[in-house]
Amino acid sequence: MTKKIIVPIDGSAISIRALQFGIHLAKALGDEIRVVHVQPMLEVLGENIIKESTEILEEADVPFTTTIRIGTPSLEIIAEAKEDNVRCIIMGTKGSGNATGEIGSVSQATLAMTPCPITFIPEM
Repeated sequence: MTKKIIVPIDGSAISIRALQFGIHLAKALGDEIRVVHVQPMLEVLGENIIKESTEILEEADVPFTTTIRIGTPSLEIIAEAKEDNVRCIIMGTKGSGNATGEIGSVSQATLAMTPCPITFIPEM
């Protein structure tokens, strides 16, 4: 059965780099990418963020699914990771927020609760 690699996307350059890393891993292992975009409210739609990811994944020719979830990013990412056949999460150390440390608050919270391996892609 195909495993899923979860890649949270927030529109930041680092989340796109995480997606590119996920594509390489998915190709090597024969896995599927699960792109997850989390937004705090329904009024703000993330279709443009998902569209950019979809274009990259279609060009890379890897199987993928996308979802937009509403809520707290770390909690929604963890909810996705608790589904069946999840191999890992690949995400940036920071996203589009104002994190000042080495790792952002969403990344920290996700790491603290993750039910599966997680790989962080650093800011360059």
